[in-house]
Amino acid sequence: MARTVSQWNWTDFGQEWSQTAAINELNHDIGAERRARRRELEAVQSEIGQGLKQVGSRLDTVADRIDLLLTWTDLRFQVLELDEYQARREIRSAFRALAEGRPARFPELPDLPGYWLPPAAAAILPLVFRGRPGANAKGANLTTGLDAARGRDAVRAELFNLAVGRCFGQAVLVDAAFLRLIADPADLGECEDGQVANAWRALWEHAALGAFGPNAAVQLTGRLRELFDPEKLDDEETAAWDAAILGTGTVAAEAFNALRVHLAAEPEPVDLADLDRRDGRWRRYLEELIEEPSPAELPIVGEIESLGFDDGPDRSRPTWAEPAGTVAALVRRDLFEPETPVALRRLALDLAAPLLRARLEHLQESMEAPAPAVVTVKRRGGAVDVTAAGHDADEAAAFEDRIGLHFDTKGPSKPVYTATGAVIAALAAALAAFGQWVPAVFVALAVLIPVLMYRGDDKKARKETEKRDAQLADLRAALFTARADASEADKAAAAAHLADRTALERLIKALPGAD
Repeated sequence: MARTVSQWNWTDFGQEWSQTAAINELNHDIGAERRARRRELEAVQSEIGQGLKQVGSRLDTVADRIDLLLTWTDLRFQVLELDEYQARREIRSAFRALAEGRPARFPELPDLPGYWLPPAAAAILPLVFRGRPGANAKGANLTTGLDAARGRDAVRAELFNLAVGRCFGQAVLVDAAFLRLIADPADLGECEDGQVANAWRALWEHAALGAFGPNAAVQLTGRLRELFDPEKLDDEETAAWDAAILGTGTVAAEAFNALRVHLAAEPEPVDLADLDRRDGRWRRYLEELIEEPSPAELPIVGEIESLGFDDGPDRSRPTWAEPAGTVAALVRRDLFEPETPVALRRLALDLAAPLLRARLEHLQESMEAPAPAVVTVKRRGGAVDVTAAGHDADEAAAFEDRIGLHFDTKGPSKPVYTATGAVIAALAAALAAFGQWVPAVFVALAVLIPVLMYRGDDKKARKETEKRDAQLADLRAALFTARADASEADKAAAAAHLADRTALERLIKALPGAD
């Protein structure tokens, strides 16, 4: 810190005073400069410290990421070293080449205990390779290989057979797989809370459209009839059916007529080749079945997923096992949605006709005759309800009385004004009798005041009466018009009610099984 020089004990006080002041000012400036430099140095040191902390934090983050990456790499190499992974890769390569029309090599597939895919692929691929140029496939016996695969995972093995059959035109695989999948599992692939899995929903739709032949549709109908029990529908699902019935039109008659036409539509021929081109679900399911990690891979895949990397195999539930809806919800959707193919709609109608009839009859029983229309006439002071039969006379009279209270129709009292004029005239005569002619004249002129006041009050009372009478006439005309409107509304409601009942009866008669 700069030291201040004392200004005392000097000779030649004036000169040395200025020198001392200059020295003190210089010391002050030097001290301020030192303090500023010190603050700058402290700021720089703080910034360097924060920067070092950030660099250290980033280095720690990078180190952690490197550790995660090394762990992920090690786990990935563990997966790559598994025979199950190599088998899946060989099978994927073979099917991809076949799908793309490229030369394909029949894979060498060892039998891996507990894994269903190698025996299934070894049994099926020779069928797919058969007849292709340069194909030389010698796989396992079809029956032996499929039995081995079913013994390890019956559901996936049959889905694999069906997907391969649909994607590569192997009817023998499709027929056998359909028969097993439609019967087992007993719940049509229910994955949770009575939900039908997507793969079984695709099986359901394609069977209804004739993709598996006419017998498949019959077998599917019988199987669904076992699972669809209208008596077990909960209140929420029942309400959804009632809403769907009335949801096809703006009014009841339109809804019933539209639904009758909707259900009577004739099915059109289905282009099965176009169906396979447009609907890629079986191709996606085949890819998922091949890409799904094997039981040996699942523990390692679980560790990889826990690291948070998106890359690598995924052990989450494939789309073919995702829920598509309950049997009741799917039947309802097929029955009412306009976009549903007619063949699928016919199947839904065959299943749900008793339920639909019961809901329509319940609706028919709840249809009551329309209540009389009520038109309310509102005016200042109150309101009157009017029907086609008329209105309450006492209520209307009370309303008229309330209207009258708003007007002062009582005219001036003629006797009072007459008596007042007589008194003034008598006073004028008395003044004249006593010779007071000037006051008598002025008093005589005052007789005109009661006359003018009477005429003004009488005119005002007549105007109030006219206004009251106009409002009463308006009220009575409104009551008459309201009665006519209520009568027209009753006629329209009766006609609409008759139309609703007629349309509902026609719809019920059009349902399958009607007498």
